Amino acid sequence: MFSRYSLITVVILAILFSIYVIYLDSQIRSRFEGRIWSLPSQVYARPLELYSGFAISAQQLEHELELIGYQKVDQLPAAPGQYRQWNNRHFEIITREFRFWDGVQKSQSLKLEIVNNKIFTLSSLYKQTEIPLVRFEPLRIGGIYPNQGEDRELIRLKDVPDYLVLSLLSVEDRRFYQHWGIDPVSIARALVANVAAGGTVQGGSTITQQLVKNLFLTTERTLWRKANEAIMALLLEMHYDKSLILETYLNEVYLGQDGARAIHGFALASQYYFAKPLTRLSKDELALLVGIVKGPSWYDPRRNPERAKERRNQVLMLMAEQDVISDAQLQAFKSRPLKIAQKSYRSGNRYPAFIDLVKRQLRSDYNEDDLKSEGLRIYTTIDPMVQDAAENAVKLLARLEQQYPQTESLQTAIIVASPENGEVQALLGDRTPDYPGFNRALDASRQIGSLIKPAIYLAALQQPKRYHLATILDDSVLRLKAQNGDIWEPQNYDKEFVGDITLYHALINSRNIPAVRVGLDVGLARIVETLHNLGIERDVPPYPSITLGAFSLTPLQVATMYQSLAGKGFRTPLRAIRDVTDAAGNVLNRYPLKLKQTVSAQSAYLLNFALHEVTQQGTAKSLKINLAIQVAGKTGTTDDLRDSWFAGFSDDRLAVVWVGRDDNQSTGLTGSSGALRLWTDLMKHIPARDLQLDTPENIQMQWIDPVS
Repeated sequence: MFSRYSLITVVILAILFSIYVIYLDSQIRSRFEGRIWSLPSQVYARPLELYSGFAISAQQLEHELELIGYQKVDQLPAAPGQYRQWNNRHFEIITREFRFWDGVQKSQSLKLEIVNNKIFTLSSLYKQTEIPLVRFEPLRIGGIYPNQGEDRELIRLKDVPDYLVLSLLSVEDRRFYQHWGIDPVSIARALVANVAAGGTVQGGSTITQQLVKNLFLTTERTLWRKANEAIMALLLEMHYDKSLILETYLNEVYLGQDGARAIHGFALASQYYFAKPLTRLSKDELALLVGIVKGPSWYDPRRNPERAKERRNQVLMLMAEQDVISDAQLQAFKSRPLKIAQKSYRSGNRYPAFIDLVKRQLRSDYNEDDLKSEGLRIYTTIDPMVQDAAENAVKLLARLEQQYPQTESLQTAIIVASPENGEVQALLGDRTPDYPGFNRALDASRQIGSLIKPAIYLAALQQPKRYHLATILDDSVLRLKAQNGDIWEPQNYDKEFVGDITLYHALINSRNIPAVRVGLDVGLARIVETLHNLGIERDVPPYPSITLGAFSLTPLQVATMYQSLAGKGFRTPLRAIRDVTDAAGNVLNRYPLKLKQTVSAQSAYLLNFALHEVTQQGTAKSLKINLAIQVAGKTGTTDDLRDSWFAGFSDDRLAVVWVGRDDNQSTGLTGSSGALRLWTDLMKHIPARDLQLDTPENIQMQWIDPVS
């Protein structure tokens, strides 16, 4: 009777075990026969393109090379990613190969000279051949990650250096090609080696077991987990060949932490620790990566360099024991320093506010899951040189807070774009540039004050039989009675009235009363229509108070509005993306230039002529002294000095700056004393062309008597 029940029990247990094994098997097969990983999308800045005459200083070029992880050397550069610089003007550079949206660009060896902050000569490093254009690989500015924050760069087994595989197997799994997923011999040998060393120097788990643990199981140390690990390792080896298992392990293994971003796989770890591709690592550098597998945090070479070096040398000794390297190489490699890159060539999200804009513009074409899992490569418009200048400009906020005692807790938003094509070149949503929270550039809707006046006068100037720059306007007391009986009596900023004044002077001196009168005369509906023609898509209430800017826009919306003015009447939607490719480099989407003329060339010219004079003799006249180039622009100040604005443009740069407080309290700053100062500092530190105002047909200049 006992044996009968025992047999039934054994049969039941065997059936249950078989069902469980089938369940584990289905998990393995569904994962390996589908998509093994969710690959984050990689986001890149614009690539730096150099040619003769290109405006760039030696300091800016060197900074850009440092950003993309180039190594400065004292001798002639010998490998991709190296450069030499001397006399603050001569550069010798070997570029890296990179797969762009339009194909692979091979490595180039070049030399160049910078004179007066421009590329003077550009030629081959070894020949006297001129190079018309060189394009560097773009800076990776971040990624759009899966929820677990994993990042990896996939590499095929055939592209992995042989010495990496040999050293990895020497340390982690010497009998990888002999066992079936678990290896009692390796367990016993690791036990003996660890006892002899007085610590853990070898692991007993096979690479297959480690892969199973990483892909399917937790890190808890229980017998149940180890049993599952052994069963699944055997199943994995039954279904898939060793090459696929090894390749998967090389791309899956966890090798470090970069903030919230987890570094997986040897290819990405090579960039993270050494700022160069895996194929260019030396044997001692490969040994360090293999050593880190044992404990990425414990052996982190940036935080624990001595511990990491000791672990690297242990790996080198194991490699020598297996004849992967010679004894002479062992001694030479052990004496080498770690040579860890100061900064990772691939970092976490470097410009969070801009990446926020990229994500929003991608939503019309891609769902969130695709962005987090398909490994897309997103090439954007951001210019690191311009972004750096914007980030440096916000440091002036601390000086403003010291200079004006009533000013505290200032915040800011900055947007820089191209008037020619609408590409956003820089974007800040916080005075702390890498703050990933509330994005004021996109979401802070604030009253715009006098920034509305160009739209009012533009609506008037589009009626040339009634208005021109010399039209006499009335700057005197104005009282309006509302339907409910209330009296609205707008004031000028200085609380004074000047009587008759030309439209030209009313605009450049930002007089409120003439603007209100013109707005009421041309009609509030026409002002709203003009705003829509300038790119403002939100509803604007047609109340008289809009003539004083008593409605709210975000800095991005303001930039859209002024881009149409800087574009001389051509409306170009602001865009942050150039191209999107899949992981293999195939183009999925292009974001071409879209132009639409919404304002006549004549009225745009007249308005921009006056906006240029704002910077010469009007509310922004400090620019005439403090800036070396010709620009146009408009200050904006709201009631009680809550918001300080400046929107301005040169021929090739449009920039909008907002300064205010999150609690909407007074800043104590006008547009001139606040935002304009940041705008000026920004424009001083980026190359920009003089504003060009080409007189269109049907425009005549005449001398007038401004009094009569």
